[in-house]
Amino acid sequence: MMGESRSQRLPPLAALRTFEAAARHQNFSRAADELHLTHGAISHQIKALERELGFALFHRKSHGVQLTGSGRQLADTVRDAIDSIARGIEEVRGRPQRALTVSVLPAFAAHWLIPRLADFGTRHPDIDINIRASPLLTDFASEDVDLAVRYGGGKWPGTHAVLLADEDVFPVCSPRFNDGRLPKTLHQLARSRLLHTPLQPWAQWFEALGMTAPPPQRGMAFAETDILLRAAIAGLGIALSRRLLAQPELEAGRLVRPVPHAVRADRSYYIVYPDHIEPSPRLLIFRDWLLEQARSLTSAEGQHATRQTA
Repeated sequence: MMGESRSQRLPPLAALRTFEAAARHQNFSRAADELHLTHGAISHQIKALERELGFALFHRKSHGVQLTGSGRQLADTVRDAIDSIARGIEEVRGRPQRALTVSVLPAFAAHWLIPRLADFGTRHPDIDINIRASPLLTDFASEDVDLAVRYGGGKWPGTHAVLLADEDVFPVCSPRFNDGRLPKTLHQLARSRLLHTPLQPWAQWFEALGMTAPPPQRGMAFAETDILLRAAIAGLGIALSRRLLAQPELEAGRLVRPVPHAVRADRSYYIVYPDHIEPSPRLLIFRDWLLEQARSLTSAEGQHATRQTA
């Protein structure tokens, strides 16, 4: 029938395996011993295979069985096929497992993921991780990526998204900024040297706290979050940062929070992977490790989330 797949035209593979053993031994009883079946089960499978093929495979004789001409030809073919499958399995068993490829945002990779990967390597030394830093949403259909971490609303077609962490946004700066004389209030903060990014406007943040946004001021602007945080660490000014990115730098003392105010973001970090295929055990292990790491983060004392901002 046109359009029928080869697998649909094949006899059951178990029956072919039984036939190969019976043909090699020229004896149903010895084939039954090898395959841990009964003599009757072997005979039944061979008869069913002959009916499906439409020709006899064995001559039945009082002292045993003998291959027919067609049976001998098929036995050679099946034996070669089984040997080929066995060699392929051995090659796969001996081949190192492909690394789990993870696509993450550059700032997330630099400030949150990379400092934690040593823990994953210690706990799961048999799983290699291939990190790809990219600001673009992964196309799982065309890219060789297993899992991604993205910041957004959690709705991406064709994917399964698991919430990694909700986000708060707050100011951070180096403890050495302005010779250590840091602002203590929102009004002092508004008059400070602020670092700007279109990804996280200061005006929206102040307005979310019910404060009239300060007039636009000159200052350094950065298109990339990673560079923005590095500028803050270098003491160039005060930056707005998401908690997940700032937390490692706060814990290390490279950044501090000059004021306790924070605003709840309207987007979050999500673990994303295709929804049309069963996730591999390695992917699930890495996903669960990410969730464990995110849960271990503790909010700084005095942090207060308010209504949402972009």
